Amino acid sequence: MEPFKQNSFPTLGVEEEFHLIDPETADLTPSVNEIMVHLDADMQQRVCYELLQCVIENRTGVYRTADELVKNVSQGRALLAECCNAHNINLVASGSHPFGDWKRQPFIDTEHYQWVRSNHGYIANRMFAFGLHIHVGVQNAESAIYVMNEMRRWTYPLLAFSANSPYYDGVETGLDSTRAHLFHSMPRTKFAPHFKSFSELADYYEKLLAAGDITQPGDLWWIIRPQPPLGTVEFRIFDLPTSVHRIGTFAAILQAAVATYQDFFFAGKPPTPLHSGYLEQNWWSAVSKGLKGKMIEPETGEVLSTRCQLERLVKFVTPKGKELNSRQHFDFAKTMLEQGNEADQQRVIYRECKRDFRALEKELVMKTVQP
Repeated sequence: MEPFKQNSFPTLGVEEEFHLIDPETADLTPSVNEIMVHLDADMQQRVCYELLQCVIENRTGVYRTADELVKNVSQGRALLAECCNAHNINLVASGSHPFGDWKRQPFIDTEHYQWVRSNHGYIANRMFAFGLHIHVGVQNAESAIYVMNEMRRWTYPLLAFSANSPYYDGVETGLDSTRAHLFHSMPRTKFAPHFKSFSELADYYEKLLAAGDITQPGDLWWIIRPQPPLGTVEFRIFDLPTSVHRIGTFAAILQAAVATYQDFFFAGKPPTPLHSGYLEQNWWSAVSKGLKGKMIEPETGEVLSTRCQLERLVKFVTPKGKELNSRQHFDFAKTMLEQGNEADQQRVIYRECKRDFRALEKELVMKTVQP
């Protein structure tokens, strides 16, 4: 693995996985190559391929505040959508496509993505799962491991908060995050083992590499993972939000949480024991019930509503958030809890569209680029 870059400030950056649709039929269209060749030089630096040809990933720069990040995300979406529209393609931000035929979508023709396809078969083929990845800068590799372990407590409440994929394969799945169900069917996609040091993680990586289970560090698809060349902890738990403002709130919460736990690490606070069985059950509650479910607090065993656990998280990180000039995003978090997650909002739009999935997708196209 590469050496760990040191970041003296908890910087922010995100990656967004959009899907591409036909404007008339709202069906998925494998048009990423067509878009890529028409991007200008600046956009080519930030846009990249994902697993399938109906997906395009947009990456931001590195920012110190959630406000700066949101501004860049909004501008990036507008520019990418404009390029797509010029070629009769629509850009959509959500966690899944509601009716696409996964058997018809071609993979990206690179050696690595073809390796993913050949080694994971049916599971990879049906991967209409579009996420948001948030990076937060940390000071060194050991603080990254500490943060990764401590943040397990809050990860599944945040999944419930971001859930935005209630439809898939032409049906209402009964899940708030169908994306998480699809993604977690792949190996190494939940929590990493509880490493005590970065050297333990590196040794684990070498064993998997020697066994032929992975080909590169990026194949460690854990929902929280260190990114040594960037000097970040990467959070891969979120459904892609349709709303740009929700990205700002999730980023602000993570930035403040990471900075808080990093302070604990350098102050010598011992790791918190978290019950793995409770964490696993909380995953199912987040996926299936979203904000309407209950969770088992993984340290104390207390049973409480998912909303209550998120309220505790916001309260816990608010002092650090004020230091990082993110107070307005914590205020919006309270509004988001009142509104429900975007899976709930999709269901409302779907009913208003007379249960027409194509009409739902077209509504999401417009909401994707709203400032």
